[in-house]
Amino acid sequence: MTLSPLDRPHLGLGHTEPLPLPVAGWGVPEALAALEAARPELGADLPAPEVVSALTTVVLRCGAHAVKVYPPGTDPAHLETLRLRLAGATSALLPTQSPVVTGHGVVVVMPWLTVTGPASWTETGALLRAFHDETAGATLPPWTPLSRLPGQVASLPAEPAAVLLGARAELLAALASVDSELGLGPVHGDVSPSNALRTDAGPVLIDLDWGARAPRELDLAPAARRLAAGEIGRWEYLGFCAAYGHDVRGWVGLELLDRVADLGGVAFRLWDSRHHGRGLDWLEAELEHWRSPL
Repeated sequence: MTLSPLDRPHLGLGHTEPLPLPVAGWGVPEALAALEAARPELGADLPAPEVVSALTTVVLRCGAHAVKVYPPGTDPAHLETLRLRLAGATSALLPTQSPVVTGHGVVVVMPWLTVTGPASWTETGALLRAFHDETAGATLPPWTPLSRLPGQVASLPAEPAAVLLGARAELLAALASVDSELGLGPVHGDVSPSNALRTDAGPVLIDLDWGARAPRELDLAPAARRLAAGEIGRWEYLGFCAAYGHDVRGWVGLELLDRVADLGGVAFRLWDSRHHGRGLDWLEAELEHWRSPL
């Protein structure tokens, strides 16, 4: 299935990033302040929070509830669209109410899950198949790959910024002509072992922040990348494919998706280096790599 003219304009060009990375200085104290500011609107009786994780968002546990705090600038309409349009999906964990915007961040509340560990790759394949099937009729926002890159290169000198933005433009143009074997539909958008969890009620997908309408191969490509990198074994990968019902390695667009993921990694590394006060001495080697993106 080739991307239609209606899909092509949404491949990230001129798109405002709905999930910006936090600026330096934003972290756990700001997330806790956001929770306190949001309490009057949350409705739920939330006990004192425990910090579970902190990176680009902060996750807190408040008794039977999980609270996720996004940095200021996050688009609450994006989060609410995903919540409403994926409502009823038993394969995914979703917020129970609309996001609350505060001066310290955007707050959402979900049930706290009793997790027994990451789902196996076979379980993840079956979970993705269930998610793709039960959400097939949902109308999600179009996929906007590499939408974080422009914001991360804005403070670079003109020449390296131009190289990375040029690579982005070339990859997005190539994506517009890719044929999808599985067709377009709702995707999770960030499949990893940490986002497919085994719970007392069965496996479930979490962190649907990057949910979108995209080629379904987007959700299968991460497993193929991990196999190629030696991070998972052949039988684990084949179990994933058998459970889902498709092996993406024969698809002509897989290499392009891998390149998009690699360039997205550069955007994240730029943020991570700045966030932790590290230098950008690694960037020159990356620039040589991206002068010829295809």
